[in-house]
Amino acid sequence: KDDMQGVKVTTLNQDLTPAGATWTAHETRRNWNSMASSSDGTKLVAMADQIYTSTDSGATWTPRESARMWKSVASSSDGTKLIAVEFTGQIYTSTDSGTNWTARDNSGFWQSVASSSDGTKLVAAGYFSSIYTSTDSGTNWTARENSRSWQSVASSSDGTKLVAGEQNGPIYTSMNSGATWTARGNSRYWQSVASSSDGVKLVAVVSGGLIYTSTDAGTNWTARESARWWTSVASSSDGVKLVAAVSGGSIYTSTDAGATWTPSETNRNWQAVALSSDGAKLVAGAAGGQIYTSQAEIDLTYTPAANDYSPRRVRRLMRRPIRSPPPAVRARAL
Repeated sequence: KDDMQGVKVTTLNQDLTPAGATWTAHETRRNWNSMASSSDGTKLVAMADQIYTSTDSGATWTPRESARMWKSVASSSDGTKLIAVEFTGQIYTSTDSGTNWTARDNSGFWQSVASSSDGTKLVAAGYFSSIYTSTDSGTNWTARENSRSWQSVASSSDGTKLVAGEQNGPIYTSMNSGATWTARGNSRYWQSVASSSDGVKLVAVVSGGLIYTSTDAGTNWTARESARWWTSVASSSDGVKLVAAVSGGSIYTSTDAGATWTPSETNRNWQAVALSSDGAKLVAGAAGGQIYTSQAEIDLTYTPAANDYSPRRVRRLMRRPIRSPPPAVRARAL
């Protein structure tokens, strides 16, 4: 038997409710189209008419930079170094969590960006453009691969393994920081790609098609879920916890590396998702809607011992603070 603040109990069950079960709305309705998260999920960056940043896991947001046709954003692991692109403009970088921004490289039809965990190695891709890489946090850029209709890019933590999806083309992978690329899979409308920290587990979504996962750095792919208008996908650092968004549909989460998926939240025009490295904190944005956050919770279930305190007394005692609780704790007495 355990003793908690003088209450004897016969059982103490601890269950984890994964992130994605419940969601909280934040910010004003805007056309949110891209998001990124620091490793711990505390520092967030989101795009709409401007760039918006949060330092409290999405509770409050601050507008940054000027109004532009912002298209994609990525973050270093600590949330300090950011990279953002305009659809018909330049690449921008920040070294102070989005407070100040510096324009980089030439204008282009940029579609997607990705960053190594330290924010040093960057990759950017766009329509009718080469893939560009940087090894100095965006100061200088080198053109890679052929000009294609690139839709999405993702990077391993060290920036060595890269994956890129083409509109109506194959998926491409690189094992040498973008110096050379190999075509993988069939030609599809690859809408969004994401990578585990080691670059071994990959996930990609097809607009109007399926979800595809890989456990060998993109050599082989397995079809998952049903055909939907997938818009965005993100991965935890171990590649086990995934989140994907559907335009005009739900948000879907997976806790088994994409083998099975669970829908959550109301049908909205979801456009962007991001999550912390452990998959415990999620953030999502909808076009014409708000920003939504979700967090994993610990459920503690106590069963009082016979002839002990009354159930009412037990419930009142269990509402007292518990020492060193997880980020979110819910306790209920049976």
